[in-house]
Amino acid sequence: MNDAPSSEIGSSPVDPNLFKKTQRATRLTMIGQIAGQVISLIVLAEMYRLVDPVEFGLLGMFMPILLLVRSFGSLGMDIATVQKRNLTDEQSSTLFWYQVITGVILVVVLAGLSPLLSYWFHAERLLPVGIALSGTALLYNSYSQHKSLAEKKLRFGRLTIVRLLSLVISGGLGIVAAWFDYGVWALVIQQYAELIVLNIGFWAIEPWRPGRRAHFSEVRNLLQFSGFYTLSGLFFAFGQNLDKILLGVLMGGTNVGHEWIGYYTQAYNQMIRPVYLLTSPVTAAMLPALSHARGNTEVFTRLTGNFYRMVGIMLAPCSIGMFLVGERLMPVLGGDEWIESGELLAVMGLMILAQAWINISGSLMSAAGRADMLAVGAFGTLISLGAACWFALATIGSDPYAVTLELALAMSLATILMCGPYLYFCFHFAGIDARAIFWKLVPAIGASLLMGLVVSLVGYAESFVPQAVVLVKQVVVGVVAYMLFARSEITWLWRQLRGLSADEDIHTVID
Repeated sequence: MNDAPSSEIGSSPVDPNLFKKTQRATRLTMIGQIAGQVISLIVLAEMYRLVDPVEFGLLGMFMPILLLVRSFGSLGMDIATVQKRNLTDEQSSTLFWYQVITGVILVVVLAGLSPLLSYWFHAERLLPVGIALSGTALLYNSYSQHKSLAEKKLRFGRLTIVRLLSLVISGGLGIVAAWFDYGVWALVIQQYAELIVLNIGFWAIEPWRPGRRAHFSEVRNLLQFSGFYTLSGLFFAFGQNLDKILLGVLMGGTNVGHEWIGYYTQAYNQMIRPVYLLTSPVTAAMLPALSHARGNTEVFTRLTGNFYRMVGIMLAPCSIGMFLVGERLMPVLGGDEWIESGELLAVMGLMILAQAWINISGSLMSAAGRADMLAVGAFGTLISLGAACWFALATIGSDPYAVTLELALAMSLATILMCGPYLYFCFHFAGIDARAIFWKLVPAIGASLLMGLVVSLVGYAESFVPQAVVLVKQVVVGVVAYMLFARSEITWLWRQLRGLSADEDIHTVID
């Protein structure tokens, strides 16, 4: 395909400022990740106390369907926008209008599915919630092109500010609505507020405006690339939400079922939160950086290794730590009402790192112009996760606790076991020596396992101390232990985030 980068990566010249720009983008994503995590935890801690788990369960039945349908949303055109060099205004306008039209169609589809889902899940209250949330599909598509253009220009400082503002404003409005006992509608308001702020913010920071459309022949190759990417997104979305959909079918007809679906989906949301808070902005920096470097094998490989290594350093301790403290975290955040969700979070926490590496591989394959093979790999992950769900449901009974726990364990193990082969698959088709990348990932994993041993000893020694106190001690001990065991990796990461001084050679930053 003409608009996709060649898979035969050579040694073309690279922008001499590429590493510095990538460092700055990474630095800003780190700041945004930390700030966003703090904001989200504060908001959720309050929402858990104001909104009943049953209401979260009601939302949790519709959100997997919403995310699955929305995976069609941008049709991969946001990725094509960042990946294509010399994108014209006419081509950008064409992609924008295609996304808006698709958004309108998805609103109608979601609204039409709402009564069917309400009947299927035996949940009458799901009907108005589903119809209300259907409008988010258009809001999501309305800002996608502007966000992609800002990412293409590496305007990550402004993008980070907009994302943080959306979390603060939507969280504040959600808490106010929950305070006035709006129940599930407080969660709906929070969803809309975040998307509206993102629309206003991204349109404000990116001056481009849609105009005359390009002829179809000028965007044919872009649409072909987008089609493969959309197909892969559909496979990923279905695989990662299959467990939630099955829970809705099995337990959606009773309030007890809604409650356990709430426990499960909120445990999943807490698990996936650090993944998205890091990988979403990282992939935003990764795709344009690798797209710029795709003509130079050495630079492309080194940048790829740096991104995977950075994610490993940041999320390997998070994965081990969540397994050890997740059971205490949920009741500390939401009170004793959320104790049942804690064990689910601990089990799901094991797959944080694997899920993050799988997520960022989409940017690698897109930058390498292999959206076709990305779709093949995504289908493989769908089969693996589907088999895990089938195995879990075939070996358990009807007890909600057993169903949710076994399903969480099956999904975690499947994600971890398929991570290595999937990464090897992606590295191979991106033209990268997998062994060179894998060796860079070992130190962070080893240091995290040693940290986990120390943290677990703290937990066993404090059996009769209040849960909140033990949690704080475990987190502090874990941070200190990881800094000791992974000091060389943290030093490397600090150099990446610090940026280059005037007298440094540009290549020293990636050695």
